[in-house]
Amino acid sequence: MTKFVYFIVLFALFFSACSGSRKDVKKNNSEKVAPFLFRMNAMFTDAEKFVSFPIWLNDSLVAKYKIKKMTRSLYYIELEDSLEINNLQNDIPREKREYWFFDNGQLKELSFSFFYDDEQIGNFTFLYKSLKDAYGYADVIEANSLENTDYSEDENMDFPYKTHQKVRQTEKYLAYQDIETGDYLFYMLNKKNWGPLSIDTVLNPTQNDIIVLGKPMLPTKQYRVINKVNERDVQQFKYNSSSNRIETILRQESPFENNRTLIYNQNGYCNGYIDSTFSGKLFLTRIVSEIKLDKLNRPIKVIHRKENQQDKTARISIELIKYE
Repeated sequence: MTKFVYFIVLFALFFSACSGSRKDVKKNNSEKVAPFLFRMNAMFTDAEKFVSFPIWLNDSLVAKYKIKKMTRSLYYIELEDSLEINNLQNDIPREKREYWFFDNGQLKELSFSFFYDDEQIGNFTFLYKSLKDAYGYADVIEANSLENTDYSEDENMDFPYKTHQKVRQTEKYLAYQDIETGDYLFYMLNKKNWGPLSIDTVLNPTQNDIIVLGKPMLPTKQYRVINKVNERDVQQFKYNSSSNRIETILRQESPFENNRTLIYNQNGYCNGYIDSTFSGKLFLTRIVSEIKLDKLNRPIKVIHRKENQQDKTARISIELIKYE
């Protein structure tokens, strides 16, 4: 149990600790926009925790490529073993994520597995009982989990994946409830209702509820509130004004500010992103993520390099992605 919790926390810290200084963020090579298998405003973000909203992939491309299963295997590489980056196929990963799809490209099953010393120490499997609705929500159940992933041993440990049930849908907003905690996830749909007084009047959120401005597929801002109107844990999503292509994701978690800049190649496909962490104006660290594509422009490898203030690599992790 202790080892499993350690790797959950390590994984979360690695992907939330952003990196890269403001002065060296690359500009996109092209304004051209191409259909991409991953929806980059959701994939590799906290949205992956919300399994009731399987909106991380482009369903039409999954169907077009006739993908029945996708597997993501995550490896942590010691710096002295960095030459082994291209020789990981036969190694046991630290984490494996498996996705199974219907013929129409929508998700039907999702599984997370965790390993330590070549042994599986945790597993979560989710089955989708329905296709996504117009807002990206689908009914899902947890199928099974190993005994040693029981979080009841530590009441302060947050369950890493969230499932929700739909509570209410109106013209103004959508309301979902976290099945585990009872907290609410609100989507305020209409821009005219995005003011703090409207949010408080219509939703009456508590400090643990999550408020999202916009639709699940195209969020503009996400946050929680303190004392009714003061925002905390703010995330902002910036899109290209003409194409709605995601350009930056900003996250504020006092006293830190995290800035993700998406990078696209000359053909319009995403080939990386830079995560940067600042405290005030002070640059702290960055993670430079490089996405390798196959001949169909599908991601097949993601190399995450965490760098320090001297631009030296401090840690490497690799994701290998396989399609069947």
